[in-house]
Amino acid sequence: MATIFMVLIFLMIGMAIDVSRIYMIRAETQNAADAAALTAARELNAGQEGIDNAIAKAREIVNTQGFGKRNVVVATVSFAVDLNGTYIPAYDANNAGVNPTAAKAQAASIRFVKVTTQPVSLTTLFAIGALGSSRSEAKEAVAGISVELDGVCDFFPMAVALDNVNPAVGTEFTLKFTRGTGERCPPTVGGSSAKLCDQEYIVLEVPQLNGNGCPETAKLAAGIPTFCRKLGDQINMTPSSNQNNGPRCAGDGVNTRMNGNNGDGNYPNGYQNALQPGVYPPDTNILTGITHQQYKDATAVATPSPNGPGKAERRYLVSPILQANQVYPNYTTNIQQWGVFFMKNRAIVPQGNCDESAGCGSLVVEYIGKQNVSASGSPSCGSDLTTVVLYK
Repeated sequence: MATIFMVLIFLMIGMAIDVSRIYMIRAETQNAADAAALTAARELNAGQEGIDNAIAKAREIVNTQGFGKRNVVVATVSFAVDLNGTYIPAYDANNAGVNPTAAKAQAASIRFVKVTTQPVSLTTLFAIGALGSSRSEAKEAVAGISVELDGVCDFFPMAVALDNVNPAVGTEFTLKFTRGTGERCPPTVGGSSAKLCDQEYIVLEVPQLNGNGCPETAKLAAGIPTFCRKLGDQINMTPSSNQNNGPRCAGDGVNTRMNGNNGDGNYPNGYQNALQPGVYPPDTNILTGITHQQYKDATAVATPSPNGPGKAERRYLVSPILQANQVYPNYTTNIQQWGVFFMKNRAIVPQGNCDESAGCGSLVVEYIGKQNVSASGSPSCGSDLTTVVLYK
């Protein structure tokens, strides 16, 4: 009886070992699919290059994050406009004829990515009779951008005027500070109307701050928590101090996002001593002159580190985009779209004269796309540019 029971115990132990190995393979293939889908979804930007980047990142994450020990490989990548809609094949490791052309044609609407893994085989060691001689496991995952209901909160309270309100992703701009007088695109205006020229930005009013003096302008540019606004809402502009100190105040405020220990971005002591790193932290990466792709991939990181505890994504500026060369009565406009800009360098704030006409307060930015919002409902007060969610 002891011998018989020993045999049964060994068979049970063997089955437990095989079942555990199967569950380990299942977990690893699912983790690989999840990681690939999430990484791919972060690349979606309503542009064709986002499709290519999503495919590349899905394959890369599986190869670089330890999934290779079980030979986990991405088999397919497909895209969809709706979560439960038709997924458009864009990559197939087993079919070279599959390409992203069809997905790119709908890039502006695509929000979801499905990733499947190649089957991973596992030889059964003990429980062959119960489980068969081998098992094969393949998994899939769907991730996408969770679009905020309608609005944006904690946005960069500056409106950007462009001749082309739908610029190509990757376009670089030098945005110049303006009080809305239209001096660079005559005829100029004044009094109760504002006019913005191409590649100008103007400070917006928020209820947390009263007035348009230098301290208020600096704190707005530094990123004081603003209020929620949705598409179609009215928002007021402000002349923002005068042509001499307004640009400097805006430039000093926005430069808190690019503060460093190397002496060229220290927090000013003025502005009611408000510009402190504990309140307006620098970005975690303050290296100047890099592209958005380098920033996102962390392939170029500043040394020394920021002055104060860094906060991720402070170099992203989410702002309303306005049509340039248009007169806005009563310094008021309706928000038609949100643009996302990457801050490439510190704002230009020279010593001495800091007149807006000389370019003081100018910002060098890279356009990286529209903020994802829908057109109805109450504003969502999340401040993330996009929220990537694993759906399936």
